[in-house]
Amino acid sequence: MKAIVVNGTAGLDGLQLCEFPKPTVRPRGLIVEIKTAALNFPDILQPKGLYQDQPEPPFVLGLEFSGIVREAGEDCKRLKVGDRVVGMGQGALGQFSSVREQMCFLLPENLSHDLGAAVPLAGGTAMYGLKYCGRLREGETLVVLGAAGGTGNYAVQIGKALGARVIAVCSSEEKMQSAREVGADIAINYRQEDLAERLKELTDNRGVDVIYDPVGGELFDICSRRLAIGGRLLIVGFASGTIPDLRMNMPLIKSYGVLGVNWSLTAWRRPEISNLVMADLFDLCERGLVRPVIDKVFPLHHARAALARLENQQAIGKTLVHVG
Repeated sequence: MKAIVVNGTAGLDGLQLCEFPKPTVRPRGLIVEIKTAALNFPDILQPKGLYQDQPEPPFVLGLEFSGIVREAGEDCKRLKVGDRVVGMGQGALGQFSSVREQMCFLLPENLSHDLGAAVPLAGGTAMYGLKYCGRLREGETLVVLGAAGGTGNYAVQIGKALGARVIAVCSSEEKMQSAREVGADIAINYRQEDLAERLKELTDNRGVDVIYDPVGGELFDICSRRLAIGGRLLIVGFASGTIPDLRMNMPLIKSYGVLGVNWSLTAWRRPEISNLVMADLFDLCERGLVRPVIDKVFPLHHARAALARLENQQAIGKTLVHVG
């Protein structure tokens, strides 16, 4: 099969479009014919050897996809051959992928493969983080960092659907406009405004209730000092490239919680939770309260250009690659 293959740690320049062995089905697994892959920040880190879940090369890149089940292992119970699915698992940028059944979910009939591919990892992370980890409640104030990115865009929409007041933090006017278009009440350009002062002003010095942070770095440092008493700080990722430190007297002083949001691991180990998360997410999609925002769509032989767009922080919403 054709696939985008990582052979070492040379970054995007080392990626190859080449033939790779087609995977075989496992008892509790599926073979999915990939239709569309959606790109995420780990797809930038894995070719550099920098991601925490790092397969041994050579391996097929990509973690989020839509497709059709072509084989089902003998122990599979929910899904069958012919089902349209979305899912999470290593190998989305190959024509076929071997995926555990619990990491795949039926694709609603009213969603295309392109829209569906953009949902499970980025959207699932936002839903799991805000509703199940952060316990976001109606009337609370939510700050979303990286609000125009893949998972940040979903966090804005889900936050609004849950009844929160949403403050989107972005790096450009174009990204601010994108965040407003999907429901942000307020957008802040942290490169042109004093983020700490703006958050203080917008909350009357009370602080924000929930911070959704897939960025890390300096923005984390600022926001960790602007939480309300009893707030929740959700650690989603480190797109800035800097893993920040937190002085633990800050959560003590404000009685706020710091929670990691590892959606993929939760889906792997707690399928009873992941099925609820995806049911909630697809319900919002079908009701029109959440819609996947597509940045650009590339063919498989231009996957490196698609990844460069993500690496250079040019993407607004989800960048897709047509595989099949």
